[in-house]
Amino acid sequence: MTILDTDFHCHILPGIDDGAKNTDESIRLIEMQLSQGIRHIVATPHYRMHELGVREFLKRRADAFQKLQSAAAGSLPDIMLAAEIALEHNLCELEGIEKLANERLNTLLIELPYSGYRKWMSEEIEEIGYRTGMQIIIAHLDRYIDIFSAEDYSDILGIPEAIFQFNASTFERWKTKRLIKPLMKDDYPIIFGTDCHNTTTRKPDFTLLAKPLKGYEPEERVSRLLQP
Repeated sequence: MTILDTDFHCHILPGIDDGAKNTDESIRLIEMQLSQGIRHIVATPHYRMHELGVREFLKRRADAFQKLQSAAAGSLPDIMLAAEIALEHNLCELEGIEKLANERLNTLLIELPYSGYRKWMSEEIEEIGYRTGMQIIIAHLDRYIDIFSAEDYSDILGIPEAIFQFNASTFERWKTKRLIKPLMKDDYPIIFGTDCHNTTTRKPDFTLLAKPLKGYEPEERVSRLLQP
């Protein structure tokens, strides 16, 4: 695994969330990912604590993956099952939260709310990491650029031992490029994902990484993550 051949965040499993609607779209998305040099895919369907129990989510995820495997007839690349977990109050107390981790990398992908930053968010994430002993990844940090202040970002980036996932589309906007470039220069632990949902409006875009990541050396925590 490398930082340029691993999609850490995408919605390719069929019919489980607002991502791929069916197996045909799943396979088209995977074909697009492969054409962009992606060889390892972390499938991260949405999980919301207030909507669904962990056991039911895992069953739905397993069923979706089985449908994809059957439709692909054994031609799938390396796919790791995980979840994009919506951050809520008392998420740290969710029974079975550790079962939502990446099945191979022992990581939990946490999605912050879009309602603006509050101090409880960082505190909740730290508590999740403490209780589970797992590596926390903060999802698509670039997507909050229009609602988070510099102070908000400073708090989030200060979460101990966290890894920060950015979407490849970060490099399409001036504002988000201005956010990530100093972090890369200062050796923050950064990984990337397509966050793809469909083949039209939210399709894979890993080709955007080739130029800005040329010669880029991942931070030590990320290097360890890439060598499970």
